[in-house]
Amino acid sequence: MSVGLSGNLKDFGLADVFQLIGQQRKTGVLELRSKKSRVQLVFDRGAVVSAAPAGARESDADPLAEMLVRCGLLTRERAVAAAEACKASAQPLARVVVDRAWIAARELARVQDVLTRDTIFDVLRWTQGSFDFLARPVEHERDPASLLGAEQILMDGLRMLDEWRELVTRVPADATVFARVGTLESYTQKSGEESPARQEAARRLFGLIDGRLSMRRVIDLALVGNFEGLRIFTGLQEAHAIEAVRIAGGSAAGLRSGFSIAPFLKGVAASVIPLALLAGAVWLAAEHPEPAAPAHPIVRSSLESLREGHATRRLSAAVDTYRLLDGRFPDSLEALARRGVVGADALAAPEGRPYYSALRADGLILLAPEH
Repeated sequence: MSVGLSGNLKDFGLADVFQLIGQQRKTGVLELRSKKSRVQLVFDRGAVVSAAPAGARESDADPLAEMLVRCGLLTRERAVAAAEACKASAQPLARVVVDRAWIAARELARVQDVLTRDTIFDVLRWTQGSFDFLARPVEHERDPASLLGAEQILMDGLRMLDEWRELVTRVPADATVFARVGTLESYTQKSGEESPARQEAARRLFGLIDGRLSMRRVIDLALVGNFEGLRIFTGLQEAHAIEAVRIAGGSAAGLRSGFSIAPFLKGVAASVIPLALLAGAVWLAAEHPEPAAPAHPIVRSSLESLREGHATRRLSAAVDTYRLLDGRFPDSLEALARRGVVGADALAAPEGRPYYSALRADGLILLAPEH
């Protein structure tokens, strides 16, 4: 018979719930609910298997699939195909993508760990909500020896929460684009970073900063997690190793000159709103307004799709050629042009937007250009 535990987070804190599950080595599913969110955590004998947001509707996207897409490890098309396969076979997404050789099991485990830590970090900041724990058998593909105990995860989460209280006022906006203006050594010397794991995370993240990718995109591709990524970005900026150059989709001038956007928007609103109201009045007064033109969706031509498909296959083949010649994967796409295995024009999509890449343990991952 299954055993349940329910309560309110005001009366019985999340730390208490974690300690109880860890100390008693419970197996089951913990569901946390707030007014806006629902999260599920899976435990196996007191160790955390996974934690992720749970959609309110069956049609909601799988959070693991979304994370894999954001990290550049799964295309949107494959994410849709995996979701359909899950529904047809009642198999979990993790098993589907590994069985189809779309993602290596080791890489998938890394993504699951990042998603788990990000989710726990989020729920530790909840000030209210409820919980239900149902003790029952759980199935998963994770190696039990690789799982961290609930108490260890909790301690890590509380440490991050303490650091976050110091960081929160200095964290840049997600859409901020940074460029490197110094060296990684200036950051490590200023921060006094000694942990090998944190040094490696900083190295991966710093290597992806190129003046084109947003901070959010860099954190996702580096697979360092939200808290760790924001902490490193803040440290790099304060060590003058990187500089904010623009907001994604915006201009570089505002950030470089210290321009405040709030007064600018206020001025724009003061001048534009009256004009908009006047235009609306004129439109309403018109006796015979012309009917609106019918909307026609912009359909992507088959020729454009073929050109993009050919371009990405050409670049993927160049990566394989480089590996055969040098016995290793290239550090970046630019290395392909320097080696002469492909022309510099192949580093951008047919419409001119540059491709991106991320160096993983199992090779160089080719990423589509950002729109």
